[in-house]
Amino acid sequence: MFTVSVYSLKGGVGKTSVTLGLASAALHRGVNALVIDLDPQADATLGLLGEPTEGTDVAEVISSARTETIDRAILPAPWAEGENSHLHVLPGSHRSAVLDSPAPTPREVRRLREALDKRTHQYDLVLIDCPPSLNGLTQMALAASDRALVVCEPGFFAVTAADRALKLAAEMREDNLAPRLQPLGLVVNRYRPRSVEHQYRLAELRELFGDFVLDPVIEERVGLQQAQGGAVPLHRYEGASGPRLTADFDALLTSVMDSRRHS
Repeated sequence: MFTVSVYSLKGGVGKTSVTLGLASAALHRGVNALVIDLDPQADATLGLLGEPTEGTDVAEVISSARTETIDRAILPAPWAEGENSHLHVLPGSHRSAVLDSPAPTPREVRRLREALDKRTHQYDLVLIDCPPSLNGLTQMALAASDRALVVCEPGFFAVTAADRALKLAAEMREDNLAPRLQPLGLVVNRYRPRSVEHQYRLAELRELFGDFVLDPVIEERVGLQQAQGGAVPLHRYEGASGPRLTADFDALLTSVMDSRRHS
């Protein structure tokens, strides 16, 4: 099982959009995947299931890391109906907010990893959609992950936010809280190629972080929001921007899966 945390210091950068785009690409490619929604807003859950869930959720899984709890919580996503591969979701909930301590103990940080070790379902890829902070829930995600994927926008605060996010991953690995964790890179999202400001900030990110800035850059396109609003995978979206978006996320998924071979 190959686990990737999708995270950022700031809100509003499109972490959930990137997570769902990758999930759609995985389903299209025949990769068996699980999406874990750790964000208390639970937008990934809504995008994958079409409605909030009233059953067992990620908060209960973290609080009670038993095999029967996590197996009961994991649900099939309607996206995968008629597909050869499966896509499951571990639903999010506002109840997970009480677990998002700004100073978690090492035992708390390991809770999600311990829970995942007890699941009976098998996956090629696990994507964890993290909350917009570097507190306890994000640290739990990183402790359970093989790769750290930082999402940022090409704005004024992007460099500082990306730097802090990458440093957290490095510190957790050094402290042996995330022994398998390696940085995968930065996804620059919501890029507007005609914006001089965006051009400047993208160049700044590439100058400072080099190869950590992944290609392709994800341009701001209405299709991504429309697909999510309709609770359909991006690869089934029929709008004009669909082909470019699916090509970008297919390429991004290739980078994610290729990183597994370069451990």
